[in-house]
Amino acid sequence: MTFRTTLKTASFTPLALGLGLGIGIASALPLTPALANPCAAKACAQNPCCAKNPCAANPCTANPCAAKNPCAANPCAANPCAAKSPCAANPCAANPCAAAQPAELSDEQATREWDRLLPAMQTTYAKSGVPAAAQFFNWINVTKSPYPSSTHGDRYLVNIVNEKAKDYQKWEEAGILPAGAIVAKPTIVGKAGGKADIGPLFLMEKMSSGWNPQSLDWKYSMIMADGSLWGETKGRNSAGMTFCFECHNAMGAETDGLLFLPEEYRR
Repeated sequence: MTFRTTLKTASFTPLALGLGLGIGIASALPLTPALANPCAAKACAQNPCCAKNPCAANPCTANPCAAKNPCAANPCAANPCAAKSPCAANPCAANPCAAAQPAELSDEQATREWDRLLPAMQTTYAKSGVPAAAQFFNWINVTKSPYPSSTHGDRYLVNIVNEKAKDYQKWEEAGILPAGAIVAKPTIVGKAGGKADIGPLFLMEKMSSGWNPQSLDWKYSMIMADGSLWGETKGRNSAGMTFCFECHNAMGAETDGLLFLPEEYRR
C-alpha cells in the first residue's frame, strides 16, 4: 500500500566424598570442594542469595523511568521490575502529547515507513472498538508525506478527513465544520537508522451543537499503538483529554479549534 490521496485500505548437587581409612591419610586430604565459597562468581546462578553475590543487586533499585524523557519509547515495555515500578503509572498521563523525542526522519524515510507500517496500523487501531479508527484509511488523505508535529510529541503525522470534513482542505478558510466531521491523525515514531514504529492515533470528531461547549463540541480520542483506547472527551479518561482541546482552542473559536499542517505538506 502506498501513500495516495485516498488510503486503502539454578541447584545444589551433593558431592560424593571419599573417606580415608586412617587418621594420617584423612589429615593429608586437601580441602574438600564442599567447603568452596558458594558466592564465587561461578556459583552466581546457582545461589542468588549470597551476601556478596553479584546477582543480589536489586534490578528495581535504579528507576528505569529516570532516562531523559520517560515518554520516549515507553520505558515500561521491557521493565523487569514492572510489578513495583514507578513506571506502573503512566508518567505521560498528564499530557498524552508530551514530547516523545523520536529520531528524525527525512520525508522519504517517513513515507517509506508509513507504507511499511500501514497494514499493521489498520489491524492495531481497529482493536480499540472505535468505528473511525477502522474506517479512516479509506478517507481523504490531505498530506503529501508524514510530517513532524511538535504538538503531538514530535511524532510524524498524516492528516486524513472524512467526507463531512472535506472543507478542512480549505485550510485557514475552512470555517466551522459540520457535525459528523472527523479528522484522523495517525502517527509513526522515528527510530534510529531511518526506521519507525506505530504511534498513537489522534481523532477529533465534531458533535452536535451544545454537546460540549468547552471543547467547541469536538470529541477528542486517543488510541495507543497497541490499539487500546487511552481516552476520549466525555468518556474514558476524559480528564486526560483536556489537554487536547485546550491546545486546539488556543486557535480561537472562529477557527473551530482546527490546527493545520505546514503548507509544504498540504495536498
